[in-house]
Amino acid sequence: MRSLYFFIFAVCLLAACIETPNQYPQLPPGKWRAYMKLGDNIPGENTSSADVEANEKLEDYFELPFNFEVSYAEDGEMKVVFTNADERIEASSTHYGRDPRTAKDTLEIRFDDYDTYFDGYYEENYIEGYWKVPYRGENYRIPFLATYGQDYRYELPRLDTNYDFSGKWKVEFNHGKENAYPAIAEFSQSGTELTGTFMTETGDYRYLQGNVSGEKMKLSVFDGAHAFLFSAKVSNDTILGEFRSGSHYQTNWIATRDDKFALKDAYEMTKAESSEAIDFSFEALNGQNVSLSDPEFEGKIKLVNLMGTWCPNCKDEIEFLKEVKQNNPDVAIISIAFEKYKDKDKAFEILRRYKKTRGVDWPLLYGGYANKKENSEALEFIDQLYAYPTLLIVDSNNRIVDIQTGFYGPATSQYQEFKNKFYGILNNLQS
Repeated sequence: MRSLYFFIFAVCLLAACIETPNQYPQLPPGKWRAYMKLGDNIPGENTSSADVEANEKLEDYFELPFNFEVSYAEDGEMKVVFTNADERIEASSTHYGRDPRTAKDTLEIRFDDYDTYFDGYYEENYIEGYWKVPYRGENYRIPFLATYGQDYRYELPRLDTNYDFSGKWKVEFNHGKENAYPAIAEFSQSGTELTGTFMTETGDYRYLQGNVSGEKMKLSVFDGAHAFLFSAKVSNDTILGEFRSGSHYQTNWIATRDDKFALKDAYEMTKAESSEAIDFSFEALNGQNVSLSDPEFEGKIKLVNLMGTWCPNCKDEIEFLKEVKQNNPDVAIISIAFEKYKDKDKAFEILRRYKKTRGVDWPLLYGGYANKKENSEALEFIDQLYAYPTLLIVDSNNRIVDIQTGFYGPATSQYQEFKNKFYGILNNLQS
């Protein structure tokens, strides 16, 4: 009996000395680094399952890195927050379970605003799986791998001398092609750390984060909707780069320093077809049609927000419009959404969820499938829809006063300038 007690005591003592790798029932809290694998045989919307599998087996691929942090609330609920420079994006929900077929822990991280999610397995401080975007088709999935305890973005060679990319750059995407388009790059560099964004005539590429190594630079962002990768090298103060968006788009870009370069004025791009009063009728989430001529809008200044739930710039504008409404309760706001699902019931499901999670307390209407040509025909009171979002400023007599194309959000230096100009227009209407 004494030998048995001694054996039990020894086992307990040994167990007390062993450090359990993960004291939490799910993921260990702290910082994680992940990367998506973008191969050259990029799977697109209509790619076959065989092509997807071939892409996943590629030994050579481009890494699109991103970072996130895991924490736990007092009730034990797990929270996952994705980070890009100064931006913090909390996942809508996480689901942790066990796969009886493989005996592995499973993990799903969802972004309900954009209807995308990560689906993977967790084992010994690693997560491996896919980022999936259902509205791009059931075969659209990008492999990813996440590692616990890493907080860097890129692991690039550290050199004694690094080029300083800081400043404003004149950019051309699709350089040398018929569909080339202009942009402005704003970069800020501290040592080998690089942040910034690109502004185009239809919006910005939000918070980019990366590193510099000698004459090379890399930037990336993952915001739940977009996975962007920029890589480039400078030569004689000219940047030659490549841009990849997820696994469905890639192009080149070229940039030169130019502090005076400007894009088209956002208020000069989209034009009203008439100076007369306008009207429209689109279906609301309760099944009833809403028109600009309805009694609830009579005599009010109206802001008509043309957007899509899948669009991060649109979410930025929604947040701005919430600020406008709080400061100007008599101004009416209407959002018309153009969605990535052609199935109306699925689109309405996404819209109801978006309205709730984003706290949209004004009419959110369904405009149809997101196709700029078709949407332009439905919006017969403007010449063309160039961008999501587009904002119509309409006076109390239902006449279009101004139209703002695209949106420069808080990731850009133009955000405050945009707000000042908008409030100037609004104040003139109210006076």
